Amino acid sequence: MAAESDHVAVGAWRKYERDIDVMLAEEFTVSAEFTTWFLQRTARFKDSKAVVTEVHVSMSDNLGESDLVVILQRPTGIKFALYIEDKITAQLQPEQEGRYRLRAETGVAKGLFSEFDIVLCAPRIYVENLEHPDLFDSLVSYEEVAEFLRSSSGSNLRMKYRAHFIETAVPTTTSAWKSTQDDLTDRFWDAAYEIAHREFRELEMKPLKLTKGSTWITFRTSDMPTMPQRIYVYFKGSRGQMDLTFTGASNYKMAQMVEGLMEPDMDLVKTGKSTAIRLQVEKFDVCEINDEVKNKLRTAFGACVRLIRFFGKHRDLLIRAAADSREVNPW
Repeated sequence: MAAESDHVAVGAWRKYERDIDVMLAEEFTVSAEFTTWFLQRTARFKDSKAVVTEVHVSMSDNLGESDLVVILQRPTGIKFALYIEDKITAQLQPEQEGRYRLRAETGVAKGLFSEFDIVLCAPRIYVENLEHPDLFDSLVSYEEVAEFLRSSSGSNLRMKYRAHFIETAVPTTTSAWKSTQDDLTDRFWDAAYEIAHREFRELEMKPLKLTKGSTWITFRTSDMPTMPQRIYVYFKGSRGQMDLTFTGASNYKMAQMVEGLMEPDMDLVKTGKSTAIRLQVEKFDVCEINDEVKNKLRTAFGACVRLIRFFGKHRDLLIRAAADSREVNPW
């Protein structure tokens, strides 16, 4: 038998997202060690003891397709799921994370599992250049996966091959992650900026150049802290949701502390791995600007100003409530 070599030659053929989907699906299916390692990198299931019961590649329903869905079961019999989106160079589509979340919530409603985590798995440079990393519950890089495969207890020639395979899926040029420029999107946000600059100075909005179709931006005033928890207003135009967002805060715990402060049309909601005080407005997408769209933008900007003023009025209490309700893994 030939001795195993530390070097594994992998052809320089192009790797596709589905190649990564299938490779990860196999690892979840055959390797308890890989499953344990991956769970450690999720927001909700660190230190969870669970076994994989189902693995689905390209799982589709009327809400779209999920690259990889892994369902796991704890010793207590309670099930949870990982919904994994794989990216190599392709830009995230508008609402892509949201559709993943809707599909996962449908699984909960059907009783297939009781909790879930939405994971983006991509090259490290892709993760580092995300416009809105808080949209996903967890972020796992290809380089992390490769490092695990190469150093795991069962590492052999096959594992080294797989490690090198996923490493060579990462393009060598950073230009692959540049945002997609779009004239319509630029005109839309130029007009939005003019409205905000004239009528909503409290937003301190700067001119924007966003990826094609993007309607999600953030506002943060100087009195909103970034450490130990980031607090900001998340403007989600395509959902009509204006969220005063507290990263890492428990919705349940925070509700006990702030529900008496909130105004009648405000809701406290769980959003990803954060909690937010939400004002709902009429949703919109990028389009040619007209009077109707301008009015929608004014309403949305006005809601953001209300949230900023609300934060300023209750600043100390809200910061303390967010800190005291930091999410702790219950499992």
